[in-house]
Amino acid sequence: MRKRTRTPKRLVGMQKMFEKVLKRIQVAIPYKLLCEEYLPLVLEKRVNPEIGIDGTVLDTYKITHFKETASTLKREGLRITLHAPFLDIVPGSPDKKMLSASRERIGEFLELIPVFEPPSVVFHTGYDRKRYLELEDRWLETSLETWRWIIEELRNTQTLLILENVYEKTPLFLEKTLRILDSDRVGFCLDTGHMNAFSDTSMNGWLSALGRYLKEIHVHDNDASWDDHLAIGAGNIDFDYLFNYLKENKINPTITLEAHTETWVWESLEVLTNYIS
Repeated sequence: MRKRTRTPKRLVGMQKMFEKVLKRIQVAIPYKLLCEEYLPLVLEKRVNPEIGIDGTVLDTYKITHFKETASTLKREGLRITLHAPFLDIVPGSPDKKMLSASRERIGEFLELIPVFEPPSVVFHTGYDRKRYLELEDRWLETSLETWRWIIEELRNTQTLLILENVYEKTPLFLEKTLRILDSDRVGFCLDTGHMNAFSDTSMNGWLSALGRYLKEIHVHDNDASWDDHLAIGAGNIDFDYLFNYLKENKINPTITLEAHTETWVWESLEVLTNYIS
């Protein structure tokens, strides 16, 4: 959620129906918005948050603030997952100064792992074929060093490293990354909106290539023209296929709802009652 809106009248009174779904999923929300606006609603509706942390948040809030927030959520028995900073984070940068700055920011984020104790943290790969195509092998080698470092930092925790697709046209780069890492501490997050808006590969293609690594799914919709983070059902993504695939293959990943307004969250929950019981 990124924007507060009024809950549609037709959804008022249906919130009891959403309770089972809310127990099963995460709802994405930036840390600043959680603390400044949504925390009372999150506690009231018992929403399990996937908290987005960015550089500004890391520069603004002290560790005591993060500890207070984590303590409040844990006291209510809510499950917390985290999304790592991604703006200007380049895990495989060929520029040593940019790489150092990226790893420094990642290191600051990793200090929050023992505070929130998330079962998983989601990272964007940072790879953009349009920018790094001629440097792909070098970029991959450097990014592998970054991911191995993060895995080692997470070694004494219960937290999994989850890599998410963004601008990848095909699953090949992510498949190669995960295959080389060859670790049970690493998994794949299929972002349905990114897949639809930015890739040239069908959902079947992504799942066929990376289903064995699938640990999380970001669900939101669009019409393939842009990454709009709409309510499920407002675009053209085939969620019937997705949830049938999960059922048929007995895969139970974390489901994180990434609709960007409160209204779209409630509308998405209504649709998810058809898939999640």
